[in-house]
Amino acid sequence: MSALLFRLILLAFDSLLLGLSFRLGLGDGFLEWSGVGPNASAGRIFLFQLVLWSVLAWQEGLFRLVVQDAWGSYFAALRAMGRAALLMALPLFLFRFPLPPAALLGSLLLAMILLPAFRAMAQWALIGRLPALRQAVVVGTPHGLRLFFALPKWQRTCRALDVQGILVLGPLSDEDRAHFPLPLLGSSDSLADVARQRKLRQVLVCAMELDSGQLSHLLRSALGSVQQLYILPDIAALDIAEVEIGRVGGQPVLLFNQGLRSPFNAALKRAVDMLGSLVALVALSPILVLVALLVKVTSPGPIIFSHRRIGQGRRDIHLYKFRTMVVNADLVLKELLARDPAARAEWEANYKLRRDPRITPVGRFLRKVSLDELPQILNVLKGDISLVGPRPVVDGEIDKYTVWQENRNSVRPGLTGLWQVSGRNDVDFEDRIKLDMYYIRNWSFWLDVRIVLKTLTVLVSKEGAY
Repeated sequence: MSALLFRLILLAFDSLLLGLSFRLGLGDGFLEWSGVGPNASAGRIFLFQLVLWSVLAWQEGLFRLVVQDAWGSYFAALRAMGRAALLMALPLFLFRFPLPPAALLGSLLLAMILLPAFRAMAQWALIGRLPALRQAVVVGTPHGLRLFFALPKWQRTCRALDVQGILVLGPLSDEDRAHFPLPLLGSSDSLADVARQRKLRQVLVCAMELDSGQLSHLLRSALGSVQQLYILPDIAALDIAEVEIGRVGGQPVLLFNQGLRSPFNAALKRAVDMLGSLVALVALSPILVLVALLVKVTSPGPIIFSHRRIGQGRRDIHLYKFRTMVVNADLVLKELLARDPAARAEWEANYKLRRDPRITPVGRFLRKVSLDELPQILNVLKGDISLVGPRPVVDGEIDKYTVWQENRNSVRPGLTGLWQVSGRNDVDFEDRIKLDMYYIRNWSFWLDVRIVLKTLTVLVSKEGAY
């Protein structure tokens, strides 16, 4: 199947779903295409919306046939549909189309549900499985490849790209050769020959530990050998703000923005926090009552535990949690760290213990599904924390952020965050810092929406929870 035909099929399904949304929202008025009757303009609105969606979807890259995360397609489609709906408001208001506003709004909301869901499913089930987009190799230095294979989801990445093996830049030790889990196909200098012999479509470059000269050499080799090139950077390389290309006095420059420094963005985020926490309190009230009773009847002590943390501007905040530990938890921890060097080393590295004797049986379950943190919705409502943001830290952790302290303290901590949906407790402390800094410097409303939705999937999978 040609790329053009596949794109036309995607557009045809988009049209069907958009038409279904309008048909359900507008009722029988959508069927009057003849130009006669008060609802005849429904057809013209549909065609206008279809053209608008197609243009915005093209700008968002939804017609590019590349392997990517289904979540990426979902949010790209959601952005495109949201912008299309907003751009429709002005002409509809100016020309006073005789359509019920509630019905039209319902149609647009249905479209914002159906089209992003379809594009995510298409990416996951169809585009990501096209033979023409698969067959790849991974290229990097021995140390960079070790870092890649240490990632929690490297196998999923390799399956998605149908990775055939690895090419190594630089000298390779016998130990590396024995422990790499994929076949060694040669050195990076043989990329063109390997790509031709194996009919490779893609190259995944592990940019970790690569200097600019090595990366430039790999890019030149790869761009002349395969159709698609993916670069997997070090998280630290992503630790920049939203970047715009502009000119100052005729000189090209990069303009770095930090979204949360904007008063408007900060006000928008706070408004979403207040609305979201109120809705969550009402919706989750039965669960809150049930968990409170469960904690009370299974372990002596208070139901709610208040823990002092460092908030925005380094002010003290007290986070509420359902109690998951025994009442003398501090004494139990002190005794454990005094007699167990391994536990002490684990605690000093992550401030967490995989086998924590302080946790009650019910508490272990609550932590596994993150129900213990539900009372922090009250902290969100109070303004201590946000729904999404860097996790609040304790006194002992703050000094480990070194040069990043002020950056991290400039924003409200969050109930959930980027590192929680990137492996939770399986992410080491250094990578948590990098992920927190990436979030602060690249904040957007859509990034928050994405993190909230991914949090729900992480809670269901229980990945990295203990």
